Amino acid sequence: MRVAALVAGFVFVAFGAGVYLLTTRAVDLTAWAQQAALESALPEHEVFETDRGEVHRYSGGEGSVLVLVHGFGDSAGGWALVAPTLAEHYRVVAIDLPGHGASGPDAPPLGFDDIAAGLETALEDQGDQLILLGNSLGGWVAMQFALNHPERVQRLLLLNSAGASWTRVNEKLLLPTTREEQRAKNVAIMSAETPEVPGFFLDQLIERGRDPRLQSLWIEHQQGHFLDEQLSELRIPVEMLWGTPDPFFPVEGYADRLRDALPSARLHLLEECGHAPQYSCPDGLSELVLEVLAPARAEPR
Repeated sequence: MRVAALVAGFVFVAFGAGVYLLTTRAVDLTAWAQQAALESALPEHEVFETDRGEVHRYSGGEGSVLVLVHGFGDSAGGWALVAPTLAEHYRVVAIDLPGHGASGPDAPPLGFDDIAAGLETALEDQGDQLILLGNSLGGWVAMQFALNHPERVQRLLLLNSAGASWTRVNEKLLLPTTREEQRAKNVAIMSAETPEVPGFFLDQLIERGRDPRLQSLWIEHQQGHFLDEQLSELRIPVEMLWGTPDPFFPVEGYADRLRDALPSARLHLLEECGHAPQYSCPDGLSELVLEVLAPARAEPR
């Protein structure tokens, strides 16, 4: 009888702890699961010291180096659903950009120059035939890297990429403050694949967006750091992979203009995949990446 009571008490406590974690740390647990899946596919974890703190890099696979650069408020773990497939064909490198994931700085200010410097540090030893795949802010910083080091970048893949001037990014969509705004952001990111999530999960996502580092990065974005006048200098092959619909950077008005400004760009649409196809359409995105890179795929080293 005592044993049964003890077991029942343990189960009750464990259940209560599970409910508590679910309702207070669900987003953190999801991020942990994503990170664990990423590191399973890319098991080499290296840390680099910079003036603004550590930068974390995850690598795996063999062949030409394919660098995955995440977007605003995301982390390397966001590539967890595509990394295993890509690592079967390439040496895949994913980075926690400064102020994101496990990378410092731990406090603001955080600016575009910090983001760009962190990527530079993480890629110093990765050779001179890089393929860069960047989503949103990650596409922006990937373009900046290619402009700074045209001799090191073989191909550039822009996934719903920022970088050109665009004043229509809605702050409430980027940094929601209410559940309704957060739901709208989820739809923007995932499109038709958006799962219904409970209110406590939405609240935790909103709280993450209150990170002062993200706030400072948004403020700098408003001041402008756009690449319009330099886009014509990007003469390497550029593949624009675009999930639709994208309320952040729509095809009509933004992506079409970006394509026209780039000397060697092709636009490929991923219908009903939203702003971040690595989440909503990982299989379709992986297939498209392999398809557009197939002519340039190198033999494993």
